[in-house]
Amino acid sequence: MARSVPVIASESPGNFLTGALWNANVKAMGDFLMGSASNGVPRFRGYQSTVQSVANNTWTVLTIDTEVYDSDNGHSTTTNTSRYTVQVAGTYLVTGSASFAANATGNRGVRITVNGAAVTGSFVKTGSPDSSGSSGLATVAQAVCNAGDYIEVQGNQNSGAALNTSAAGDVAVSLSVQWISG
Repeated sequence: MARSVPVIASESPGNFLTGALWNANVKAMGDFLMGSASNGVPRFRGYQSTVQSVANNTWTVLTIDTEVYDSDNGHSTTTNTSRYTVQVAGTYLVTGSASFAANATGNRGVRITVNGAAVTGSFVKTGSPDSSGSSGLATVAQAVCNAGDYIEVQGNQNSGAALNTSAAGDVAVSLSVQWISG
């Protein structure tokens, strides 16, 4: 369920700030900024623990099957597992990573999307990786979102054939979303 950012109390000079007004405004804002779980700033972090096949030269939405934390239940590990759905409107700091199995042919790319459209400036590409190890790329962007918008990370590779992602420990597809302002 979508929620909104609390409003700071405002009173005219000479009026008293009541306990009810304090709790409904000032305390609510403090809880939002410093709280935890669904009382705090919206935040999500997840990663891919099972490899995924990425078609040759095709931007592919990358699945996120494991959650580290999800304060507002914006992500599901069973339905639309690639998506974080925004619950609180605002500006978000988004970090996405893509990782690929060892293959020395072609380039690798990663980008962030909102509602399926690429976020300007989020595309990162690397040249041919080493054939003896997996490769990983990360990108960061800010995105202004409304409640109900969804954020995803996409990967691309052009090795000449389908290529699996890497889901090994610190080399894995991941998505992090953090609310930074209203």
